[in-house]
Amino acid sequence: MAANILRKRMPTWSFVLVAAGLALLASACAQSVPVEQVKAKDQEIASLKQEIANLQTQLKSAEGAQQDAAYWKQLTSLMKPVEMKTMTDHRAYMLPSGVVLALHFDHLNLDQAKNLNWVALGVPGKYCKQDQERVEKSFGQGFTHFHDLKNDTHGGTPGAEGVWFVHVAVRDFEAPWGKVQQGIDSAFMPTKASACA
Repeated sequence: MAANILRKRMPTWSFVLVAAGLALLASACAQSVPVEQVKAKDQEIASLKQEIANLQTQLKSAEGAQQDAAYWKQLTSLMKPVEMKTMTDHRAYMLPSGVVLALHFDHLNLDQAKNLNWVALGVPGKYCKQDQERVEKSFGQGFTHFHDLKNDTHGGTPGAEGVWFVHVAVRDFEAPWGKVQQGIDSAFMPTKASACA
């Protein structure tokens, strides 16, 4: 009787659509997906979302590295590279004034370096106690390491020309002479100069 009332109030095509919808709903309910399968799909979706977030982070990091490389290229374009056999763990550049800017890494083979240890500033001078005092008076304490660039030696003969370096540790780490903390490393291979005439 209820079906007859519905037929009178609804056109035939509407009744067919409603009946088909009810049949599909009943069929879907009869073939329900197991809870474990739903949980597994939810975990897969969550994992994919996390992977997308990780890839977005890596992309931002790569874009930042490209920008850093561009800045470094701009910075070093006006400087002449300083390459020496005793400084293979460095990237060193000389300004037109003779001042040297160096990055000192944690491995003699830069392809295997994992960390930057020091940033070094080298001021042109002579290997003499008086000249070291002049450099430290003008630029501050910590210029304890002299490098004779011409002969590629630490220290050198009294009066030799080269650069006085100050090394600034960029992180805390263990060096051959002990624990190094961030800041000026006055213990970095000091080269004691004698007085020059």
